[in-house]
Amino acid sequence: MLIMNTHSTNASKPATPSPLSIVIHDYDHVALAHCLETIFGQHQIKDLEVIICDNATSDGSWEIANEWMEKHPDRITLNRNQLPMSAVGNADKSIQMAGGKYYVELTRDRKFDAAYIQSVIPKLEADPLMIHAYIGKVKDHRPLGNWNGKPSPELKRADNPLVSINIHNYNYGGYLRQCLDSIAEQTYGNIEICFSDNASSDESWQIALEFSRRCPHRMSMTRNRKNLGASRNLINCLIHNRGKYMLMLCSDDAIQPDFVERCVMLLERYPDAAFAMVHRSIIDEAGCITDEPPFYDRTCLIPGEEQAAVYMMAAVNPSISQILYNRERTQVKDLAAGFNTRWFGARVLDFTLCLDHPIVYIKEPLLLNRVHRDSDGAAIDANLMQCTGQYVLLHQLAEIAGAHGLSRAAGRLGEALEKVGRLCLRYCARFLLQNEEVTALRYLHLGQAIFPGIVADDTFRMLHDYWYPTGAQGKTRPEILAALTKQANLALRSVSYPAPLGSIECRTD
Repeated sequence: MLIMNTHSTNASKPATPSPLSIVIHDYDHVALAHCLETIFGQHQIKDLEVIICDNATSDGSWEIANEWMEKHPDRITLNRNQLPMSAVGNADKSIQMAGGKYYVELTRDRKFDAAYIQSVIPKLEADPLMIHAYIGKVKDHRPLGNWNGKPSPELKRADNPLVSINIHNYNYGGYLRQCLDSIAEQTYGNIEICFSDNASSDESWQIALEFSRRCPHRMSMTRNRKNLGASRNLINCLIHNRGKYMLMLCSDDAIQPDFVERCVMLLERYPDAAFAMVHRSIIDEAGCITDEPPFYDRTCLIPGEEQAAVYMMAAVNPSISQILYNRERTQVKDLAAGFNTRWFGARVLDFTLCLDHPIVYIKEPLLLNRVHRDSDGAAIDANLMQCTGQYVLLHQLAEIAGAHGLSRAAGRLGEALEKVGRLCLRYCARFLLQNEEVTALRYLHLGQAIFPGIVADDTFRMLHDYWYPTGAQGKTRPEILAALTKQANLALRSVSYPAPLGSIECRTD
């Protein structure tokens, strides 16, 4: 089965570097069951992972794959296509998910032969020019990039373009049903769901399976054999996207029934726009909803340069779930800027899209954005990333803006850093009122480091006096806490802002 020259071997090299990635696709149910029995019944290759790609089968293969995953959850990664695709596409996608140094591709009636695999890998290790028909180095695999890349013409129809909704999940089973149900209730019909679970230990996978049975051929599914991190989990979703538009929906959030319809309508009306951003309502762990004013006072098309300038001063959309993107436009932006993409990569993406395109803003709260103690937002509040990340992000955005001649956005860096310094005081007060003095004190000193002029601020002086009393005339700690409770800057935003200069009000019909 060797395709090119095999002139060099080295039998002394160890066989099967760890782990070996076994990629299985396009088997019928009988062959799949036999293949898995062989893999897990042998003892020659112990350190391996199995990636099973189910091609939207109806012969029981998917059920067999899930049964084996339950037996070996830390060894098997599952993937199921929404609709059948070519064997070449299945292989390409599966190898992209491989985590080992070497992969073995098993398809059709190809048998798993541990002894033969162990004999081939040392030859591949010794000869970098050698190519094998179905065994290779994962790093040498070149993704095709066209089996699920640009939307096909029929999926881009102006009257009903396909929308890809990406849900990457980890242990949010308590919220996942509401998230999935909110998609099923959309007034817009042409939607695909791309779901990936990061080896959750709760009921998440069972909930996703249950939903996929209710909505057949609308959902691609992946379950990682272990937690591979949020970025890798999201990539599992993105490689399945076929739509003209895409939404990265957090699995603890939910969307209102007309979310997709409203966004698509305006993006189709304004085809130069890079994305549509909706307003949100906040929902807590118990399902209680809190409303806040929309950021802008009207639904409008905003010039990209003006929105970029606003992004220097405010996040505008605290949640990535608020944005429906034109997918092709996101694919031409480079996010490999050395920044933490888990928390702030989307901010860089949104900013760079504004360099070339206007954006649509919808003032109605079409997203239910979950705020709870186990969210990523709560985590970055506690570890100072909310402000240290903003500090680095602003320098990055200013550099990007300067390189593209956006002097207004770049010129706001100083003002923006002052705002982050004052934001530190807000978090300092919040954590102090939550009786978390260590985190509060760290925010106090961080605010002074980011904006030294903050020492003249009355709130800074009051917070400083909590730890470092200035004398007998100063307030006591209980008095300081009582004063902080009344501070207006601890509340949610209470006003809407005028739309940026040059914005065009959008018709809502």
